[in-house]
Amino acid sequence: MAKKMNSSGIGERELKIIEEISREKNLTQRKISHKLGLSLGMTNLVLKRLANKGYIKVKGLNRRKVQYILTPKGFTEKTKKSYRYLLKVIDSLKIMRKKIQQLILMEYEKGKIHFIILGDGELADIIELSLKDLNKSELEYRRVSKFEDINSDKAVILLAQSKPELKTLKLGLRSTNRWIDVLAAISGS
Repeated sequence: MAKKMNSSGIGERELKIIEEISREKNLTQRKISHKLGLSLGMTNLVLKRLANKGYIKVKGLNRRKVQYILTPKGFTEKTKKSYRYLLKVIDSLKIMRKKIQQLILMEYEKGKIHFIILGDGELADIIELSLKDLNKSELEYRRVSKFEDINSDKAVILLAQSKPELKTLKLGLRSTNRWIDVLAAISGS
């Protein structure tokens, strides 16, 4: 079975162990293996590999106890990984925002200009930013956190939360509102 490697040649297991060592100073091999779901033997092997590559330093505290210390090289590797992860997240958010804007523009082209964002979380924030960034002065939108706060029957309701009770409630309504489960729509579900 091939092991996943990042661009520096450090495997995912190694990076996870580096992250654990950076979080907690007094980790034992047993704690590391338990936290990461690795066997004790595999943990020992990976720790030795990291020490040989210069990513961690093993300091003997006494005959039976050692301390693992992240070296500057190990810290640099952890930082690079965090940076690459952040870039991936930013790209994903850009793609998501673009898909949401396309969804809204499809409704806009059908003459819909009233939108209600139903939800409070991060998805609702992204939907609101997507609407703002369209720069369509005639578009109107507002956010509500509860279904009961919807007082329009001509709006496109953008569901920004996937709660089963909302979907059930939506199916039972006889309003003229158009309902769009945004997460399902942009993910193709």
